[in-house]
Amino acid sequence: MGYQKQNFEDEWAGLEPEQPEGQKWMLWLGIGVVALFLIGICLLGSYFLWQQFQDRTAVPPQPTLIRPTSLAETAVPATHTPEADIEATVTIAPIAPTATLFTPPTPTSPPVGAGNVDAAQLPAPPTIDGNLSEWGSAAAVESNFLVFSRSDWDGSDDLTAVWRIAWDADNLYIGVAVTDDIHAQNQSGNQIFRGDSVDMQFDTDRNGDYGDGLSPDDFQITFSPGDFAGLPPAAFRFQGTSNGRIEDAPGGHNITIAALKTSEGYNIEAAIPWSDLNLTPAAGLVTGLSLNVSDNDTPGAAVQEIMKSHVSARTLTDPTSWGTLTLR
Repeated sequence: MGYQKQNFEDEWAGLEPEQPEGQKWMLWLGIGVVALFLIGICLLGSYFLWQQFQDRTAVPPQPTLIRPTSLAETAVPATHTPEADIEATVTIAPIAPTATLFTPPTPTSPPVGAGNVDAAQLPAPPTIDGNLSEWGSAAAVESNFLVFSRSDWDGSDDLTAVWRIAWDADNLYIGVAVTDDIHAQNQSGNQIFRGDSVDMQFDTDRNGDYGDGLSPDDFQITFSPGDFAGLPPAAFRFQGTSNGRIEDAPGGHNITIAALKTSEGYNIEAAIPWSDLNLTPAAGLVTGLSLNVSDNDTPGAAVQEIMKSHVSARTLTDPTSWGTLTLR
């Protein structure tokens, strides 16, 4: 009997397992649900991206400027003193959103320019006797600029003045050597300037009210050598006013003065208490300063013929035309 090879392919033909009809329907339903879910996810993602794009391209609203209803601030007037800075206050109304905020510039000190004089601090005060030998090597400043002359001045010029200035905690000290061939002084008090004399002008608050007008922080002190006979040396103090004038200072002064006649003219030596200038001294202090000398060459008369200053542009009522004094 011969062997017959089995043909497995033929034997299984038509016998493959078939899926029931109900199971096929459920499979298609599941596929449809998954497809709908994926479509929904895609739609939501697209909407989200569209919203983000809209937010990025939209013009943002203008911010609202919020201010408190009131604000106490320190008012700094255009011309002021340190006391006014401390005491004056003002209430500022709310600022509208469209208002422009202004920041005032930082105050700066007036420049220290031409005519600056340095005063050295002394270890011991000089003796006020008119003898200037003890001033030693103290820096000398000359008043050599003609800043005033009478219309009838004959043009004769015999006047020079060399100053030395120093200080300590109590006083400002001056030693002045004046060269003058004719001595004529018969005045005192606020008329000293009408004879041979020297004077100093001070702006004691340059940072507070630096300007071209006088004010109460400005002082002028005149020094007379006397006549070296019956009229003694003397000093007189003037003070500026709030309306730009210069008048006799209230309270007089406490200045110590001495004069000495020399072969060339005369010397004046003086100690000016800081209280007469309403100042507290300290190294580095800067004040306005003008150093002046007046000449009268007519004995028996009371007339200021010429004046010289250490600053060429000096005028009586304009502190900006004066030089400066720096305490070292």
